[in-house]
Amino acid sequence: MDVLHMEVMELLHICIEGWGNWRWSEAFSVDNVGTLLRTIQYKGRTASLIIKVVQLNGVQKQVIICGRQIMCSYLAQDIELRVVQHYVGPDSQTVVREHCDCLEAQTKLPSYVLEDAEMTELCVRARGDEDWSQDVQLERRDKGSSSSVVQVVFSPLFVMRSHLPDPVILHIEKRSLGLRESQLIQGQGHQEPLLNTEADLTHHLTFQAREDEDASHCAVPISTSLIKQIVNKTGNEDNLEHILADFYGPKTSTESPWPYVTKDSDRSVPEPLAQWDSPMQVKLSCWKSGLNTLLIELLPWALLANHSQWDLWLFEGETIVLQIPAGKVIVPPNFKEAFQIGIYWAHTNTVHKSTALKLVHDLTSPRWKEGSDSEVVTLDEEGYVKADITLGAFPGRQKLCQFCVSSVVSHGIQILQIEDRTILVNNTPYTIQYRPLRTDHALGTDDQACEIPETAIFSLAPSELSLAKPCSVPCWDLLQTSVQGKVEFPLPLSHMLFSMFPRPDGGVGSGPWSLPAPIRPDFPRLSLSVPGDSGGGLSSRCIVLTYQEHLGVTYIILNEDPSPRMLIHNKCPIPLLLKETVKETPRTEVYCQPLPANCSLHHELYHHFSSFPECRQKEMLPTLLLKTTSHHSSTDWTDPIDINCPGTQVVFLPGFGCLYIDVAYEKGTLVLSLAPEGSMDSVINQLSRSSKLSFRVLLSEASVVLSDDITSPSGSVELLRLTLTKLLLSLAPAPSSLPPELAVDPTMDARPISILMPNASLIEVYCSSLQVDNQLYNRASFHFPVLLCQDQRGGTETEGPWSSDTNPTQSPEALEDFKHSCFLQLRVVLAGDRCTVDEVTFQLQPARVYLEDTFVYYIKTLFHTYIPDSAMASATAETQRSKEPSSAPILPEQVLQSVQALVHPVRLQRLTIQPVNLLVSIHASLKLYIASDHTPLSFSLFERGPLCTTARQLVHALAMHYAAGALFRAGWVVGSLEILGSPASLVRSIGNGVSDFFRLPYEGLTRGPGAFVSGVSRGTTSFVKHISKGTLTSITNLATSLARNMDRLSLDEEHYTRQEEWRRQLPESLGDGLRQGLSRLGISLLGAIAGIVDQPMQNFQRNWELQSSAGSKAKGVISGVGKGIVGVFTKPIGGAAELVSQTWIRKMLQSLGRPELHMALEVTIVSGSGQEHAGCLLLTSEVLFVVSLSEDTQQQAFPITEVECQQEPGQQSELTLTLQQQTVASDTEGDGVRERLSEQQYRRLVDYVTRASQFLSPSAASLQLQPPVTLAKPPPSVTKSYRYLVDPAFAKVFVSKFTMVKNKALRIGFH
Repeated sequence: MDVLHMEVMELLHICIEGWGNWRWSEAFSVDNVGTLLRTIQYKGRTASLIIKVVQLNGVQKQVIICGRQIMCSYLAQDIELRVVQHYVGPDSQTVVREHCDCLEAQTKLPSYVLEDAEMTELCVRARGDEDWSQDVQLERRDKGSSSSVVQVVFSPLFVMRSHLPDPVILHIEKRSLGLRESQLIQGQGHQEPLLNTEADLTHHLTFQAREDEDASHCAVPISTSLIKQIVNKTGNEDNLEHILADFYGPKTSTESPWPYVTKDSDRSVPEPLAQWDSPMQVKLSCWKSGLNTLLIELLPWALLANHSQWDLWLFEGETIVLQIPAGKVIVPPNFKEAFQIGIYWAHTNTVHKSTALKLVHDLTSPRWKEGSDSEVVTLDEEGYVKADITLGAFPGRQKLCQFCVSSVVSHGIQILQIEDRTILVNNTPYTIQYRPLRTDHALGTDDQACEIPETAIFSLAPSELSLAKPCSVPCWDLLQTSVQGKVEFPLPLSHMLFSMFPRPDGGVGSGPWSLPAPIRPDFPRLSLSVPGDSGGGLSSRCIVLTYQEHLGVTYIILNEDPSPRMLIHNKCPIPLLLKETVKETPRTEVYCQPLPANCSLHHELYHHFSSFPECRQKEMLPTLLLKTTSHHSSTDWTDPIDINCPGTQVVFLPGFGCLYIDVAYEKGTLVLSLAPEGSMDSVINQLSRSSKLSFRVLLSEASVVLSDDITSPSGSVELLRLTLTKLLLSLAPAPSSLPPELAVDPTMDARPISILMPNASLIEVYCSSLQVDNQLYNRASFHFPVLLCQDQRGGTETEGPWSSDTNPTQSPEALEDFKHSCFLQLRVVLAGDRCTVDEVTFQLQPARVYLEDTFVYYIKTLFHTYIPDSAMASATAETQRSKEPSSAPILPEQVLQSVQALVHPVRLQRLTIQPVNLLVSIHASLKLYIASDHTPLSFSLFERGPLCTTARQLVHALAMHYAAGALFRAGWVVGSLEILGSPASLVRSIGNGVSDFFRLPYEGLTRGPGAFVSGVSRGTTSFVKHISKGTLTSITNLATSLARNMDRLSLDEEHYTRQEEWRRQLPESLGDGLRQGLSRLGISLLGAIAGIVDQPMQNFQRNWELQSSAGSKAKGVISGVGKGIVGVFTKPIGGAAELVSQTWIRKMLQSLGRPELHMALEVTIVSGSGQEHAGCLLLTSEVLFVVSLSEDTQQQAFPITEVECQQEPGQQSELTLTLQQQTVASDTEGDGVRERLSEQQYRRLVDYVTRASQFLSPSAASLQLQPPVTLAKPPPSVTKSYRYLVDPAFAKVFVSKFTMVKNKALRIGFH
């Protein structure tokens, strides 16, 4: 095969070996999915090759090249084929060739490259036979398509499938011939073809369960005529692509294996039950769509699977029906009454029963019986119930077996499953012993270690090669403890104790067992200290116990804890007892933790696991109490120990003496060290400073581009571009405390975590400006060229680009100033291992966000091309899971996914997101044009810590926080929606005008009469300007949104697209706007009239291209008439609204308050970072405007009197604008603000005073007290330069015009 590289796309050629000097076909591309036909001509013969391009996923395609004839076989035995070919040779002689091939069972042959006229005969015979069959007559089902494939499929006449658990004997009678044959049919859903059947003959089927039993009395007649009736009734005339997929693709099966007990919680429509009052049913149906094969299914009314560890007995009423061994599946009898399950217990020689269960079939019947009989639990066809069996008769020695009985309907059979309710999974490499307990009373007291009598011990095997085998909990020990008292918790209580020692002995207080772990749904994650020799001086291992419940079954999964909560080192020579002070009423019993002498072990507080996974703002750890475990006398507890404060503290331990307690953090784990007075040096040790890594990276500009290289045939297309300007990355040792601006209130006692860990590192990311651009703006009709950018109002524009000589790292002051002015700030504190994140602080300056749903949906459709799923991975995983032995429970996918989130939670000491202010613009135009422009949203500070939660819960807390902030501004958001204008922007604009009307005269009043008159004049002008602008903007938005929605309602795609393109072209003048509006109104009127004829024709043409039926073509014409009539009303309305929007209102809005335009010069704007984009300089009498043509927005406005414009001496094509701005803040005088004069105004004032003073006659007083006259220095100013590239000829004209306009504004010269 040869690949030819073209300029735009890659093309493929194919040829057939042996066809004369490698004759190639025409080139074809694999970019388009579908079916292609290529022919090769050689010596009068034609070979047709059919190419099918199938999209497997976002980045993978499958190309299938085949001839016209494909032979497939669904048969169970091999057959031989003979194909006879006739063709005319080069010498005009007819050539006859035979092709004989062996078609093996369940396979396909390589396709034949023959024309339809060349294949004249097809014969078949069984492998090993001598005689061939007659010529097989092929009937074409689809006519007309030139690229069609002749797909010859061999399938059996009849396929038998039995859903029974055991094999059955099938008797086939041919009564017309007087023959009877038998065949053994395997059960459990296997499919087998019926042997020795003949066409056009009626066969009678009877079934026999065992050889020593009679066959069924009722016979089922089947024949090939019955096949045609069923196929014609179901109408299986669809394409046969699924048959090709069986042979070309991987053999995957979507249905669950027999006995179909997979519980799917996502089933939307439950399957109906075939029958529940008769024991068996025979179902006849079409085997596969498109084939003339009859499927005969033998369906029991129900299957009962015992997937528990117990051999169960089945009762109906008081009679024993049958026994179900563990792991077996049976066909239960039709239940007339409620049934019970029972377990034979050898100690009592009795079968103990569960509660009665009753199956409910009729959905309209009452679910529960009327009356006081509440012992019967009803089970629906789709659902589950819980059943308990208590074993033993003596209190204190009883055991409890818990089962979940579920029901689901599959293949019309009711599948009943009995399984143990609690499943344990050991994902650790250690053998773990466990003891399950249930009790009606508390297991211990508040000030003593709990002691539990001996109970049954079970063992969990370690996981091998990361494949843990789930096992069920057989039974729970029911304890009758001697401790009596009031219990505030729900009863009964379930607990589990764990140990890693091979032969554990004794009670809990002194023995190697963990504290009782409560097994409850409100404690999804428990960190257990399991006794065991773990090396390194530790006498325990930290194991995470996760609790999940899925469809009635509880899954308890054990994993090693990657980050324990607490580690306690008891360096005292005596054992101690640790008690937690619980502020609120506990939801479960809080046990005291024994601390053996000279021992280290893990621990988790009740405060920790009871608050998981909540995200609280600030939480303080509870205080702890200690005492000695002396058996001779009852000692008192110590004073409360505060573990929130790092460092060393001393407490007095009654019966022992002074105790030194050291609190520190290591990788997020709270380390508590207890030592007697003599060994205090081992506790208060100075941690040696490890080797520190520090670096700092400065980038003047960085860009990240998201491109599409897959879907576009013309090459790579940019989608998004992230531009970062002046980026600073630094890694340094964390300071002893945070900077003052980030430090919290010291009275809150929330110290930064970097104090607690001397080896912490600090990562800082600072970015001066950030922008996300929509690179598809010029390629498609999107509304926004930018998605995210900095809000320029109040923002400080930094100096030019960085270099090795000028950058903020030259001095600490410059570095701090740069950090304060950055748009984005991110600080991350790492623990000593440089892998654990402890603190995250994020700050964002005011920003603008622009979103439109069309762009979001377009990016979403391309997303699967960036993260492709393998075509084979999911099918392989499903096949692997289905091949697992059915004796072991299979963990549901939901449980496996959530376990990872529970075992590896998000651990942070503090997460801080500073207040965020956004101006959000959203356009939604998929269904109806709705827009909200520049809606202000303010979000308050988000601070949480210490955090231990799941990622889902943290995202939920963030979403709730920012959703609340958005809801507080919901009034403005709704008011800003441009469904019919924007009332909120009108209110904002009027509010600004009224504010200026009163504020400006008041400010002028404090500076004298002249300033007051000027303030009144400017205030009135601003009032009129804002009122006019706000009203016109609202009317324009009303007209624009009304025009957009009327265009959308016209149901004419061409009209809507044309209007959107025109809408992007703004009018240049009032006359141009009037001309555009009137022309669009006229075209809308013309389009409305033409739409009555055009829309039906478009729909008729579209339906004709799709080769639809005559009825659908007529329907399309009628629907087009409806669209055309709708367009008669909507298009003129939309055109009239566009006239209002595009004419004098928009032009008045653009020119409101602006003077006469002297000159417009097209330039190339050069940004500070060196980027270039098209722009325009607009020179007016007072202001020089800089407009970006690519974004269609005004970027800058310079007062004429404060800017200099000149050509560069060496480069005539470069125009430079120099702006001088003052850097001194305004002085305050009284209650007002003194206005600063510009530099030109200041020079003119000095010149005027100097000249005028010589004409004044000095008075006597002034002569006596005349100080030396010195000119005041003008206020310091900073100079900014802006560069533009322009045509040199136009540049000279513009500079001279600019000089003339500026002199006129400064009253210089004659004008």
